[in-house]
Amino acid sequence: MKKRIANLLVKFLLLADSDRKSNLFNILRKESLNKTYNGYREKYSLSNTFRFNGIDILFYGSGDIICGENSYIGNYSTIQASENNKVVIGDNCAISHNVRIYTASNVSNQNLNSAGLKQKIEGDVVIGNGVWIGANVFINQAVTIGDNAVVGSNSVVTKSIEANAIYGGVPAKLIKMKSYE
Repeated sequence: MKKRIANLLVKFLLLADSDRKSNLFNILRKESLNKTYNGYREKYSLSNTFRFNGIDILFYGSGDIICGENSYIGNYSTIQASENNKVVIGDNCAISHNVRIYTASNVSNQNLNSAGLKQKIEGDVVIGNGVWIGANVFINQAVTIGDNAVVGSNSVVTKSIEANAIYGGVPAKLIKMKSYE
């Protein structure tokens, strides 16, 4: 049966115009992404309203990933949760494209030119409620980002960020505290 379907698809593709080929490709890609993202929902604790807002988003690791209500993550982003660690994303968070969040990394002060196990530095990453993380941000292990904070695009977050703060840069530094009228 699978072989017959495959043969029909090949014939369709050979005879189809470019628009139909493009449509078929988009349908197959969307189905593949849905299957991947549904697998993440089964493996990790993701709210029903958490959105995968794009393509090629990767969640991996044997730790916990917990995502709150009405939050989303954009294209090409990655979350890694190593064993015994977790990534928590609060409610109403906007995580842009190409964001990297890791709970473990190699210790740099060791011989990395060996086949053996490397020493790791590990820690949970906790992102509070109402946080906005710009595009191309890297978030290191053992970092907490407080409620209502903003991390500017192209930043590297190596230390925790307090609530209601705007941070940016490499490494990320306080730009200013938010003010409300």
